Amino acid sequence: MDTEQKHRLNKTPGVINLLLKNQLDLAALVRNQRLQAGPKGGKMTADTLAELAGVSRDTIFRIERGEDVSFSTAMAVLRVFGLGLSAAPVQWPTLSTAQQHFQTQ
Repeated sequence: MDTEQKHRLNKTPGVINLLLKNQLDLAALVRNQRLQAGPKGGKMTADTLAELAGVSRDTIFRIERGEDVSFSTAMAVLRVFGLGLSAAPVQWPTLSTAQQHFQTQ
């Protein structure tokens, strides 16, 4: 696949291309998807999402609060929305960068 094809894939309508760095990013994604996935673009209830994913309603709320859940649980919920995960390099701050950021002057 050439660069132009990859660029077009990232611009495809309906394709979500987000970088999830932590459980709060997952929480926002699941919450936003649920609130748009109901009938006629309305809200899907947590009960409905839980039933479709094969998890409890409390698990859905735990995900939406940014709490830790297992990888398989997160994947089960994402599959309901037709989503999966892919890995990408992420630039994390180095120790020296963090120390410089928090130095008081």
